[in-house]
Amino acid sequence: MKKWKMLFLVLAGINLIFLIVVFSLLLMPVDQPKEKEKTQHIDGQEIVPFLIGTDKSTLTKLVNHYLEQETDQENLKYYVELEDKVNVYGVIKAFNKDVDMKLVLEPIVKDDGNVQLLVNELSIGQLKLPVSYVLKYMSTYYDLPEYVVINSSDKLIDIHLDQLTLKNGLSARAESFNLEEDDITFTLHVPLP
Repeated sequence: MKKWKMLFLVLAGINLIFLIVVFSLLLMPVDQPKEKEKTQHIDGQEIVPFLIGTDKSTLTKLVNHYLEQETDQENLKYYVELEDKVNVYGVIKAFNKDVDMKLVLEPIVKDDGNVQLLVNELSIGQLKLPVSYVLKYMSTYYDLPEYVVINSSDKLIDIHLDQLTLKNGLSARAESFNLEEDDITFTLHVPLP
């Protein structure tokens, strides 16, 4: 009978150890993958980035709406049309008359997410003008937004998207701007409250 009591105690001990291990495993936390950092910080503000793709027609509407709302259209009235190049059509005051203007620009996305526009052609009326001269005139006499910088000697217009913050705190960074393939993508930075 001693053998039977001994086997019973061993079996009870094994059951007790099994119950302790199972109970311990039940109470241990589940291994969870570490959450990837989805937010970034810009100037101390926590933001969430969204990659947004668009097409030429939609971006044309957005740019023209923004220009209409944010710029002084008294001296220089203009609108943008995106085709294989960026075409800017406008009317400028010259000799107390309204004269048609056209700029043909080639967009380049810089490493910092800003956009640079190389001026390929500039004409007033039917007359093609020297680009650097007219760009210098525009930068001197027209009230352009602060985020637009004209480099007349290199025939470049820089659009500093990193200086452009909309009223609701949104900002953007250009990722691609290929008009021929209609591949336009931006990262939109949405601030968290």
